Amino acid sequence: MVLLCGLTVVSTAQTGRSNDEAKIRELIGKWDAAYRAMDGKAIVALETPDFELVDRFGNWIPQASREENERMWTWTFVNIYQGKPGPKHTIERVRFIHPEAAIVVCSAFWAEVITLPDGQKIPPHGQTTVFFVVKEKTGWLIAAQTVHNKMPGDGPADGKTPRRELPWYQKTPKPAN
Repeated sequence: MVLLCGLTVVSTAQTGRSNDEAKIRELIGKWDAAYRAMDGKAIVALETPDFELVDRFGNWIPQASREENERMWTWTFVNIYQGKPGPKHTIERVRFIHPEAAIVVCSAFWAEVITLPDGQKIPPHGQTTVFFVVKEKTGWLIAAQTVHNKMPGDGPADGKTPRRELPWYQKTPKPAN
C-alpha cells in the first residue's frame, strides 16, 4: 500500500510538471507571436510587472512598470526593427529550477542585417534568448529575459559540434612554470 501511495505521488508530480511545461511552452509561443507581430502591449501582458531585460548589448533594463515596459518594446519595434518582424524563436529546453520557476532557452536566426539608429549594422546572426519564468496566481509569466547574439565565428558551441569535439574536451598543453 505504501509503495502504491508513493508511486501515485511521483506520478502526480510528474503529471503536474508536464502540465506546467505545456503551459510554459504555450506562454513562450504567445510571446513569440506577439514579438513577431511587434505588439508591445501583448508582450507586456505576458510579463511580471517587475520584468527585467538584458539586451543583446549587455544592457540591464529593469522595469518600473508595465507602462514603461510597453514603451520600451514599442520604441524597439519602431526604431530597431523598423517595421520588420524579428525571427521565430524555437524552444530548445525548459528546465525547472523550482516547481514554480523555470528557465527556457530559445534559439532564433536573424537572416537580415539590422541597422541601428546610429547607423551601426549587425550582420545576420544566431541568437539565444533565455527566459526566466515564474508561476503566479494567474499562471506562468516571464520575469526576466536575456538576449545573446551568436555572431559568425564566435566559437564551436553551436549545438552542431559533437560534445567530445568542443575545446574543453581537448588536451591542452600544461602552462609553463
